[in-house]
Amino acid sequence: MRGSHWFIICIVSFLVLMFAIECRLPKKFVWTPTFSHYDKQPFGCAVFDSLLSASLPMRYSVSGKTFYQLEQEDTVSRRAILVVNNHLALTDVDVNALLKGAERGNKIMLVSNSFTGNLRDTLGFESSYSYFNPIVLRKYAASLLSKDSLHWVGDSTVYPRRIFRFYPQLCSSYFWQDSLSVKVLAEKSISSDEFRYDFGVKFDSLQVDTLCNVPVAMSCSWGKGEIILVSTPLLFTNYGVLDGKNAAYIFRLLSQMGEFPIIRTEGYLEEAAQVQMSPFRYFISQRPLRWALYLTMIAILLFMTFTARRRQRVIPVIHEPENKSMEFTELIGTLYFQKKDHADLVHKKYIYFAEELRRKIQVDVEDVADDERSFDRIAQKTGMSAEEIGKFIRTVRPVIYGGQTITAEQMKQFIDKMNEIIDHI
Repeated sequence: MRGSHWFIICIVSFLVLMFAIECRLPKKFVWTPTFSHYDKQPFGCAVFDSLLSASLPMRYSVSGKTFYQLEQEDTVSRRAILVVNNHLALTDVDVNALLKGAERGNKIMLVSNSFTGNLRDTLGFESSYSYFNPIVLRKYAASLLSKDSLHWVGDSTVYPRRIFRFYPQLCSSYFWQDSLSVKVLAEKSISSDEFRYDFGVKFDSLQVDTLCNVPVAMSCSWGKGEIILVSTPLLFTNYGVLDGKNAAYIFRLLSQMGEFPIIRTEGYLEEAAQVQMSPFRYFISQRPLRWALYLTMIAILLFMTFTARRRQRVIPVIHEPENKSMEFTELIGTLYFQKKDHADLVHKKYIYFAEELRRKIQVDVEDVADDERSFDRIAQKTGMSAEEIGKFIRTVRPVIYGGQTITAEQMKQFIDKMNEIIDHI
């Protein structure tokens, strides 16, 4: 088996081992409220939505539209709309659409720690605000301190009065209203000092340090419909619906919607909570799958680094080129010899001879008018006599220019003499 195959097997085994380890590690909970349909953490709404969808088939759905969009979508049928958020920020357009829908018979439940002023002024109520800190909640739960009590005070003919107990960090907000038309569904007891600090209400000296009951859930009629206000949004999450002892509190509140189909809208959540959960985002949201993805990317990079390089091709053995000049010269000479054209061969050699003299000593032996100076120059450079050189050149010229026929022996003598002169320069 090739080395790259072993490398791939090792990487895959390592990824499987890490995935198994990650799956067996204890799960870490994120206690940040998102109220998202895709969040399975304690304060998400994935379990909450799935449970209601199973309990209310064809009567429960989740939407990302605002009140204005929902009102424009359907202006005839009656339905129930649920909004859950930490801070419900509604524009004037949203409030007008909300009231218009309630006026024609819709039931709208707003669950939030705080509400915008335009809604409070319209419905005539005030609400306290409480900042949720998950660290404080964990410390409070670990210290085994007592829980706060929420009293169900709704219609006793439908549900009997009952006390539900929650951690105070989950139900710190409450309402204050002067309208007699408001029907209180649930309330909690707080000290008069706390109530006076939140709303600036003055009490008699006899009432100081006493307990007073304030609503945490109430409803008010509006036209043909109803608006239900709830100040405990963290209970409308996975944590609240899975709390076996207190889940009944949520279902009692939801029962106020009657038989209408319920739409929970996420149109007022933060943008990050409304992002659709793509397969890749799901991988990132799950810690084991997230680490498996990271390790896969690292393995791919390692594989590319060590095995995806361009492989060296086999280097061919290149032999040193052979010098064929001598072989070529012998071949040409053999051709001339076979043709008995000795004078032409001497002519070719004479051309080379004349060119060498021009290049080396700047003598042009083809210029007959300048023979004396040329012969003297050649004699000075070769050490040969000028008479001997002149006699040779004058003898060879008739063969070169006159086409005189010569024998092979004469050809050899002429070529040897030209080679001798060139060698002595």
